[in-house]
Amino acid sequence: MLRPLLRRFCYTANTIRYRVEWPRLREAFAKVPPAQTLFDGGAGSGEFLRRALAASFANKVIALEFDAGNFECLQANIGRDPRARLIRGSLLEIPLEDESVDMVMSTQVIEHIQDHEKAAAELCRILKPGGYALITVPHPPEPFPNDGHCREGYTAEDLTALFAPHGMSALHTDYFLTRTTTNRMAFAWRLPAHGVFLPVAWVDAEKRLTSEQRRAGTPYGILMLFQKQPRHQ
Repeated sequence: MLRPLLRRFCYTANTIRYRVEWPRLREAFAKVPPAQTLFDGGAGSGEFLRRALAASFANKVIALEFDAGNFECLQANIGRDPRARLIRGSLLEIPLEDESVDMVMSTQVIEHIQDHEKAAAELCRILKPGGYALITVPHPPEPFPNDGHCREGYTAEDLTALFAPHGMSALHTDYFLTRTTTNRMAFAWRLPAHGVFLPVAWVDAEKRLTSEQRRAGTPYGILMLFQKQPRHQ
């Protein structure tokens, strides 16, 4: 009971991410039909999948997560949902058949993978023709260093070039984590307990901004929605 309240009102690196990234994901999901099966590569705690199920953006989900600690969180968050199948494994070798899911997503994951070409290829391999891919990654310039990233970020052109060889066409692009928001995150990090007593609503400096305003605000996050070429084309 306490955790949902903290997630809603108090600042952490995760709560600000959920607050500014989920609206962009929700808008992208609404642009396409609900998925019969949605795959999440690098699902983390499963929070975005939980929200996608609650909003009826998918009838069932498959969550893949490599990290042991994250996988435990994933099990706690959605493991009891009969609509969810959880897999411990790597995005570089997804244990699913070709063209077996209607939609794939991967949020803030492929920047951590050296062989991101293979990760993109795997996501596209399991996606049915005509299906959709929803991807979020960092967008340069990087406001603070991250030792876990293999690259600073991706522009829309970078992501398009990464997925186009697999028959993917970009349908929609959006941005989040504006520089004003990341400046407030950096301020919070310097406070005792990294600012967890701050209201997450204060750290979010972009709630009422348009897509163009977010794009102009030196964003650190980019979202792209792709569609795989239908078989008949």
